[in-house]
Amino acid sequence: MNETPKQPIIRMRDIHVSYGPVKALCGVDFDLYPGEIHALVGEHRAGKSSLVKLLSGAVRKNQGKIAIKGRQYDYLRPGTAIEKGIGIVYQSSNIIETLSAMENIFTGRPLRNPSLFLNKKAMERKTRELLKRLQLDIDVHTPLSLLTEGQKHMVEVAKILISDPEIIILDEISSKLTPTEMKTIYRIIQNHKDEGKSVIYISHDMDEILRLADRVTILKNGYRRGTEYIHDLDKYRLFQLTYSFVLDREEVKKENIQYHLFKRYVENIVHHIPIGAVLLNQEGCPQVYNLAAMKILCFHDGSTPSRIEDLVHCFDGTVQKELERHITSRQEYTWEEVKTGDGNSVRIDVFPFHDDDYVFRGTVLFLQDVSLDQYMSEYIIESEKMASIAEVAVGVAHEINNPLYIIQNYLELIKTGESTGKDDFEKIEKELGRIVEIIGSLLSFSRSKTIPGRTVNISSLLEEVTLLVSHAIGEKSIHLLKEWGQDSLEVSGDENRLKQLFLNLLMNSIEAVLDGGTIEVVLNNGDEYFDITIADNGYGIPQDVQDRIFNPFFSTKINKKNTGLGLSICRQIVKEHNGALSFESSPGQKTRFTVRLPKSGPSL
Repeated sequence: MNETPKQPIIRMRDIHVSYGPVKALCGVDFDLYPGEIHALVGEHRAGKSSLVKLLSGAVRKNQGKIAIKGRQYDYLRPGTAIEKGIGIVYQSSNIIETLSAMENIFTGRPLRNPSLFLNKKAMERKTRELLKRLQLDIDVHTPLSLLTEGQKHMVEVAKILISDPEIIILDEISSKLTPTEMKTIYRIIQNHKDEGKSVIYISHDMDEILRLADRVTILKNGYRRGTEYIHDLDKYRLFQLTYSFVLDREEVKKENIQYHLFKRYVENIVHHIPIGAVLLNQEGCPQVYNLAAMKILCFHDGSTPSRIEDLVHCFDGTVQKELERHITSRQEYTWEEVKTGDGNSVRIDVFPFHDDDYVFRGTVLFLQDVSLDQYMSEYIIESEKMASIAEVAVGVAHEINNPLYIIQNYLELIKTGESTGKDDFEKIEKELGRIVEIIGSLLSFSRSKTIPGRTVNISSLLEEVTLLVSHAIGEKSIHLLKEWGQDSLEVSGDENRLKQLFLNLLMNSIEAVLDGGTIEVVLNNGDEYFDITIADNGYGIPQDVQDRIFNPFFSTKINKKNTGLGLSICRQIVKEHNGALSFESSPGQKTRFTVRLPKSGPSL
């Protein structure tokens, strides 16, 4: 049977913190589980320190809910945080340099003997034991002003460890300590995790995060950009979402980090797709191209283009001039159909691309033989569909364990003669039917053949799709609210394509919400259309990228399995069914996608 999901030791929802007019946190959600190392990353002033200061009692929230071990707190005082087993080493120093290590460690919580006098011997003994554990060889009575910076910070660590906290929070500690000292810290963190205790770790070092943490939450401008398991992360995507590159023009020309990352990504995909693709640098010189592009551009003699003039030689004079003008002026443009020297008809798309700071990085050309249009559409959709099937199949395998376990129990009762008879056989039959239903949904979705023009019951289709993702929903204890009724609500179209559409949208919502989040699926029955809305209370879509989310290969996700084709394919499927796809999102609050599909047949 499925294991009971762990309950978070800390649960924070819709957290807002302001310092006067400055908003530090805007509707942030955060969970910490027992035995978890949870990293926080983000640029300066992203909100990382503000989030952990709430837990230490150093600041108070303006809005939101904080629960520790299931108990709600309007705010935490420093003393309450210590009582609840929370210890924090701040980014800025929190020691008194005129006091010794022992005095700093026991400030505010001294040990006393039965007669209430200070028990200096016990404090001295415990201090020595703790410093030995931290491999810190200093006199416990030496004022901290005489120690190195690294030794001072290690005393800060000792100060929180003396109370044996259940939750340790370390804010940018690796920037304060030597590599040797950090080895000790890593050992302390791992021992803490092995004891079933938890760590919140703030760092700017991506390699350190990927090596140390179990999960990571990304904050940017006070919003939560995402929370992911480390084993699902791609380093370059994590780095890109965490930091905005701010370089002067000389640095851009010399390093051009974003361009090289994009170039590497394009090189890995363009050679394996049946569409022409060319990547041009900032000066408009071709840098990457695939065989399909060379064929379309009439490079049959083995030569390759090195200038714009070379690239467009196969088109007539008017098209050449227009294409050069749009490339050099960095304008997005599409030619639906132009003729090449070989007499073929080609669609040309010009896409200038920019980084997160809107610095121009180059241009991408997509070239497509019009006769290949339908084939390319099928190729991309089917590839993404197979990836979805593989992911869902894992969940289905887990999902059928429950009815199998129930069947096994009833068979044992029958074997031992303890069965109640017919009722037990009916229960076995019911569970077998459940298995058949689950597997049938997966097999139906995995059919390769398309069935255009078929009448599809949209409410039954939504039921099947939610069944396919039920394991993923259960794993995160998501509250799924369904509202589509039992009526026969029909559209005309391809059943498998429509399943893929709603599966993609649902999986996006599942990835966006934290454990215990909410997803709503609502079908509204209009006069001529059905509006199907999928909404979630996940991290939302940042305002600055909302106009790009349907672009091919664009993604806000940090999961390395993501291709960036999901929403682009969703829009294409909706367009095929003469419908419309729209969305609205308020980062930190709610995201809502609405699919409008025309009703089928005059009978409706």
